[in-house]
Amino acid sequence: MRQAGWAIAVALGCAAPVMAQDAAPAVVTGDATAGLVSKQAIGEVHVVADPALANGRLVLRIVVLNRGKAPVEFGPASVSVASRDGVAVPLVPRNALLDEQGGVAPGTVTEDTSQSHAGAAMLVTPNGQTDVSGFTGGSGTTYGGVPQSTMDRSQRRTDPKTAAAVAALDAVLLKPMTLKPGAADGGQVVTTRLKRGKIVSLIVSIAFAGETHRFDVAVPKR
Repeated sequence: MRQAGWAIAVALGCAAPVMAQDAAPAVVTGDATAGLVSKQAIGEVHVVADPALANGRLVLRIVVLNRGKAPVEFGPASVSVASRDGVAVPLVPRNALLDEQGGVAPGTVTEDTSQSHAGAAMLVTPNGQTDVSGFTGGSGTTYGGVPQSTMDRSQRRTDPKTAAAVAALDAVLLKPMTLKPGAADGGQVVTTRLKRGKIVSLIVSIAFAGETHRFDVAVPKR
């Protein structure tokens, strides 16, 4: 009896690390400028980092495919960024980015949208990954051109060119949305300014449908 109890205890002790490993998905590594992909039971998350910092900030393009059978809420609140040692790196709020451009576009941060991009329409690359290169909501480095002018903002807001630039920026920023089954969508997020040389890479965590997708994204040196 003692021998049987010892054998059970050993078996349970050996099984514990396996269960812990399954509960914590591995961090996806690689060239984030070429695109990183994390696939789990419900969510398929694509992350692309700009090859250069924008005014000291890292720009990330995120696209999520809902592989589940129920609608899922997704937005900027689902994205968190931190250094490897766990220090949080905040994202710049949408309104702050638009205000830097010269004004606030129509709509609010809490405005939900219902997506209708069919998953079947998305192409597949030769290596079997979902090709999101045709996703127009985050394909351009729009934020990189945000001016830091000292002009009076009230005057800039009335300028038609500024209004167009604000609308173009707002179109690519990630906003709260509801992803229907088989739908894919996303947008850009921007971190606060990073101390060059101090942070080599960031851990980007994306929550979707109860799953957590984690990516190791190198910080550009320029």
